[in-house]
Amino acid sequence: MENFTLDTLTALPLFQGIGKSELTQFSTSVPHRIVQYAEGENLAEQDHPCRQLILAFRGTIGMRTRSDNNRFAFYERLQSPVALQPEALYGITPRYTHTYTAQTDIRALIIPKDGVTLLFSRFEVFRLNMINLLSTYIYRQGRWLWHNLSGNTEKRIVNFIHSRSVYPAGEKILEISMEDLGLQINEPRMNVSRALNRLQKENLVLLKRRKIIIPALEKLIQAS
Repeated sequence: MENFTLDTLTALPLFQGIGKSELTQFSTSVPHRIVQYAEGENLAEQDHPCRQLILAFRGTIGMRTRSDNNRFAFYERLQSPVALQPEALYGITPRYTHTYTAQTDIRALIIPKDGVTLLFSRFEVFRLNMINLLSTYIYRQGRWLWHNLSGNTEKRIVNFIHSRSVYPAGEKILEISMEDLGLQINEPRMNVSRALNRLQKENLVLLKRRKIIIPALEKLIQAS
């Protein structure tokens, strides 16, 4: 499997807890391949069909999501090992909702959809891992519908950023104008500008032209 061992496989999401005999069976009977992505190369693109499961096991990935009206975009980094949107593989609209770009050289295990179906039927642990992953995703999405989104302008900005983050920690970048951010959180542009400048003075954000850089989202959340 070209520098890819069974020990590497056990560290991947969805394969944790699977026995070595089952992993050996996977390596010989389930279609898969190892792919290397160069820095700057896309692993998957937003709105494109999702026909395979991508499990990155080496490197750092940039995840960028643009709004439907293309008025803003959100960026964060993902560290391997990570599964790229397994929830997009099935359902009514099996398409990616983010674009994933290699920030370093990436190595990934690729399993086509029919291979994932075989894993479901043959390996109970894989099935349970997928159910747990999807359940966590659904729970988080549902909880945000009942999250308290009121508060001052700073709190509304933090909630806007937090709700669009896959992981509530680390660096995030929001590409948006102050006018558009004001429309999104129902605040005048002047209020948004003042709030962002206050957050910048506290070293919680860094303001660039049409860009808000959050060095550590966990600190921004804690301060709000």
